[in-house]
Amino acid sequence: MADVDIQCCIQQILNDGHCILRGHFPVDAVEACKEAFEPIASAYLAERADNPNRGPNRHYIPLPFRPPFYNPLFFDDDTVFAIASGILGEEMVIDQFASDTPFKGSVNQEIHKDVSELFPENPELRLPPALLAMNWPFVDVTPERGPFQVAAGTHLMPPEEAIAKIDSGEIPLKSLLMQVGDLLIRDPRCLHRGSPNQTDTPRVVAVVSFMRSWYCRRRSDTHPIARSVWECLSEREKRLLKRIAIDESL
Repeated sequence: MADVDIQCCIQQILNDGHCILRGHFPVDAVEACKEAFEPIASAYLAERADNPNRGPNRHYIPLPFRPPFYNPLFFDDDTVFAIASGILGEEMVIDQFASDTPFKGSVNQEIHKDVSELFPENPELRLPPALLAMNWPFVDVTPERGPFQVAAGTHLMPPEEAIAKIDSGEIPLKSLLMQVGDLLIRDPRCLHRGSPNQTDTPRVVAVVSFMRSWYCRRRSDTHPIARSVWECLSEREKRLLKRIAIDESL
């Protein structure tokens, strides 16, 4: 944690809408997720390949709360907690654990944000974040593998103004290239899109959502936590994951 300037990261997120911690997670822990994801993706695609939920050949696939996907290195990290809680408060919670994966043949998504405004009737009102997303890739994200593209600072302006500035080129869409071990923390209100994966390697990125304690949304696509895993969590993890259902049979 001493190697990361927490306040600098917080300001980057507040100002630009994102920050990247380079080489933050151990490569072997992430590569274990990549290997374990392959049969999950194969089973998922066997049923849903023709019905993608994020655009052509792009799939949002929930991840199970079990090793190697659940790892205290990912969910009980002092640096991540300091950055996220520095914005959302120490009572923040997690309600989402999944993956975003464009396969070969995917296309540019529409430019969008992941959450709606709290007060859409007042588009000029700029509020601090109610949610943050944490993403880490299971493979190196190269220009050809469909990188996440973000328009920095667009969470701080009305949507119509932001889109106009992107269309005019005043605000560029920047591709976020990442390596295994890198970690992205972002404000999901910042306009972005997924780009095409032109390779045979699925561009798998894990997705975790942090939110303020008062924010609530209904999710039916997050796997429960096995009781055996829950009992091994730290007290901080239990507070973070208290909204996730527990599977008493496991």
